[in-house]
Amino acid sequence: MPARAAEAAQAGSEEPLEFSPTCSGAPLTIGDGFTALQFRHDDFPSAAMSPFVMVDHFEMWRPTFDVHPHAGMSAVTLVLQDTKGRMLSQDSLGHEATIGAGDLHWTLAGRGILHTQLPANPQSRIHALQIFVNLPTRSKGIAPNSFHVAAADMPVIQLEGTRVRVVAGELFGRKSPAQTPEPVLMLDGYVMASPEPLSFPLAPGWNAWIHVVDGELCVGNLHNVAAGQAICVSASLAAGLLSVRTESAAHFVVLSGPRIDEPVIQHGPFVFESEASLAQAIANLKAGRFGHLEAP
Repeated sequence: MPARAAEAAQAGSEEPLEFSPTCSGAPLTIGDGFTALQFRHDDFPSAAMSPFVMVDHFEMWRPTFDVHPHAGMSAVTLVLQDTKGRMLSQDSLGHEATIGAGDLHWTLAGRGILHTQLPANPQSRIHALQIFVNLPTRSKGIAPNSFHVAAADMPVIQLEGTRVRVVAGELFGRKSPAQTPEPVLMLDGYVMASPEPLSFPLAPGWNAWIHVVDGELCVGNLHNVAAGQAICVSASLAAGLLSVRTESAAHFVVLSGPRIDEPVIQHGPFVFESEASLAQAIANLKAGRFGHLEAP
């Protein structure tokens, strides 16, 4: 791996970047087996979270969600590495997956899919992020699909005091096998106190959502983000260099992708750009066009 200084020199400066206010996740409890901190796109100004619509940082230890639909977006589960046991995932395409600690499961809903995810057994305690990733209008009608990337197949970048898993996308020449419908970068990182920050480029027109799972992180040398909080960073017309550091230790997740400059109309598990498109998706669901899936 090249040194951090060499990587920074290639990426440019931090000047083009814009930072949102820091946001704390809203507590959410469903039933007696699911708790979460929820972040929504409208928690941040000027579409700074786009292309991400919602993120639930959750723990689940009992079955919580029945079979349910998605359309117009991708529903993505990033399982964190301290998860105990495994999660089962099924969808109306006939795909079944068992998801373990550190894994990624990507449900591309497109024009419509049914799925369900639940702990594999009573001993499982799933610690994960559920991420709604928007699709541009041109892609909302594509065929649904789903795929799974095991933790063992994700590249790991090791630097002094830093360990970063490349969950999706590419960083420093290390590329995840995830074949996402639109470009995206997802990182699961651990950083210790170090004389130099971890720095990585943010392409023009891209946003980054940075969430601290544990500890405290300084983002862009000025913005302190504590556990349970998130901040958005945007690069407008020029590439920028995004840096993070800590005085002690921190576990963080970065979700980054090209901003979608379109309206966002969310109706539960549906995300569309117009009321007409949303109404058509609901009609397709009622007509049985999302397929069929029996509850496990």
